Amino acid sequence: MGRKRRLLLYRNGPTAPQVVADVGDYFEWFTRVIGDRAEVIAHWAQSEPRPPLQSSGFDGVVLTGSPLSLVEPAPWMDEASEFTRQTAAAGIPVLGVCFGHQLLGYAWGGRVRVNPRGWEAGTHEVELTPAGRTDPLFQGIPDRLQVNQSHRDEVSDLGPETIRLAGSEHSENQAIGIGEHVRGVQFHPEMNGTVIRRVISHRHSILTEDAHKTGRSRTHHADVLLDRSKDTPEAELVVLNFLRGFVERA
Repeated sequence: MGRKRRLLLYRNGPTAPQVVADVGDYFEWFTRVIGDRAEVIAHWAQSEPRPPLQSSGFDGVVLTGSPLSLVEPAPWMDEASEFTRQTAAAGIPVLGVCFGHQLLGYAWGGRVRVNPRGWEAGTHEVELTPAGRTDPLFQGIPDRLQVNQSHRDEVSDLGPETIRLAGSEHSENQAIGIGEHVRGVQFHPEMNGTVIRRVISHRHSILTEDAHKTGRSRTHHADVLLDRSKDTPEAELVVLNFLRGFVERA
């Protein structure tokens, strides 16, 4: 048996204290899925110095979600973007999730915007593209899969090196690939039904108001989203596939 891989969890923003108190944050959510398959080391992107790539010994990097937005840029976001590109250039696999997915799109010349369709939260379906069906990130996963979502922004335009791996009616670019070992997913494979329901409850008024404004009260009212939210084991396989198909083979 080979050595345990070291995974850097690049945290792009804090989870609301009320949510953390009930269900934890990104570290607990990812380590629940990863288990003992890798050692996970957390890094705060906004407040800690950029970790040294050459001496760190990391086998892979996961870019987390964030309550912040690339539509409202801050200097640390450009720093994170540069770190991500340097990580990829060093041959270290990268998986971006939600904000992390948007950061990848931004770092490779794409555009991030506020989705004109409004918020997407709760359990929804995404569909793999032909490229996604053959990509190691989605090995053993059906062409249509249920995923948990919590985002307002989206990658609307892709850079020239970026390919689309999955999409949905709400957001065309639900998963992207860049080169051999950089991947991004708009959805949250680390969030189970308990977590996503707590996140929806925290944003209940925001999501309900958004549903009214966008004419989606019957389908996207927070109470409807809570009722439909559930565990998404197929989406969790994305994290495990990243470890098996990218980190362990790097």
